[in-house]
Amino acid sequence: MESPKVSVVILTWNSRSLVGDAVASALAQQGVEPEVLVADNASEDGTADEVALRFPGRVRVIRFERNEGYAGGYNRALALAGGESLLLLNPDARLAPDFLARALPAFADARVGIVAGRLMRADGTTVDSAGQFLARSRRVIDRGYGSPLAASAERECPVLSACGAAALYRRAMIDDVSDGDDFFDPDYFAFHEDLEVGWRAWRAGWTAVYVPDAMAIHLRSGGVAAGALGRAVARPAWMTAHIVKNRYLAMLRHDRLGALLLDAPFILGRDLALWSVLLARKPATLRLVAGHRDAFRRALAKRRADAKRRGRFGPWRHAVPRRGVWPASRSATP
Repeated sequence: MESPKVSVVILTWNSRSLVGDAVASALAQQGVEPEVLVADNASEDGTADEVALRFPGRVRVIRFERNEGYAGGYNRALALAGGESLLLLNPDARLAPDFLARALPAFADARVGIVAGRLMRADGTTVDSAGQFLARSRRVIDRGYGSPLAASAERECPVLSACGAAALYRRAMIDDVSDGDDFFDPDYFAFHEDLEVGWRAWRAGWTAVYVPDAMAIHLRSGGVAAGALGRAVARPAWMTAHIVKNRYLAMLRHDRLGALLLDAPFILGRDLALWSVLLARKPATLRLVAGHRDAFRRALAKRRADAKRRGRFGPWRHAVPRRGVWPASRSATP
């Protein structure tokens, strides 16, 4: 049987009320017939059963015996998908009918490994993500997050990565930058892993591009501005600990002393503000982050291994990508 050109992989965890519309939007793609997989992270609300009953014979349902998190769950699911291109889709995201038809042509450029579409909120006027970038403070920038659509978000341009709610990856890039069988670093569990693979791909010589005509809705709960400290307080401590820990893991693996010194005021300023809030309002976070010390040791080991890595385009870069939002020009070279 011929392998599908593209696979849509939806990872779920207690997503019964949301996942049906995400699956339906994947099956409704025009001009492309994707393979659709739903990988369930041991949901307790019948998510997997709901998908199997609603879409019999049209969707492959994979049931994991435990919650693997975003990183571990997608690593297992990607190994089971057959597509040359792979769209990772959140259960709370809905694709426009021509999303894939608009996004896939970007892969005509052999160096493009990641495609980010235009993610909007449910109101259709508020941007959720127009591609991801790395801030000088080392937080993730989802361009346009929570703001009305700007002219810059209507032009195709290079980005560092794609928001994991709807991220399109080239299989060859996944194979090139993976750590053994793991595309996403399993030590992340969830949060920041989408930016980290973009950073890793950039180091390996791949590029990422934002395609504004590839549109999707991301329902995303909350509404606090991206990077706001208030969100750190609102989330459970275990979740906040992953977010904090993962930012440090990315810095430990990929950053360079010169870039850290140059950006030290931004990094230390964010850390001072963040930890002032967390220690006052959620002190358990410190203990939980410290409990991941083995992950920090593994990040150092990966850093040493990366120094010797070669990929499809030669040795990996020993540099840090430009921080902040890049110019909205396809010809811009980060």
